[in-house]
Amino acid sequence: METVGLKSFKMTTVRIKDLKEGMVPAKEVRDRMGRLILGAGKRITPRHIQNFKAWGVTEIEVEDPQGVAAAQISLNNPVPQVPESCRQEAKELFRYTDLRHPAISELFELCLLRKLEALKEKEERDGPRS
Repeated sequence: METVGLKSFKMTTVRIKDLKEGMVPAKEVRDRMGRLILGAGKRITPRHIQNFKAWGVTEIEVEDPQGVAAAQISLNNPVPQVPESCRQEAKELFRYTDLRHPAISELFELCLLRKLEALKEKEERDGPRS
């Protein structure tokens, strides 16, 4: 919980793909080079979200007065269980990359989700594995 003047709010880290129009950044939003993209306290518009993606911003901290945003995001985007075989295939594809880099990490997660979708489609088509 952080207090600014007399206003008290909770901050929640939100991934760009989970941002909604009208959310308010708790801190300045800067790109990887430190350039200011959006000041703290300004309402986020669809154009801002587009700019964040274009400049490689992967997540920001937003004001969350009652902790509502965090609860909504976790309910709307449950983390799927990825079988170890899918994870190993993805790791092999990304073996020469730095998974700590925010953009690479995001791509790796997308790869896992696509592998999981392909596995589910195959199981629906062929029946479950024995």
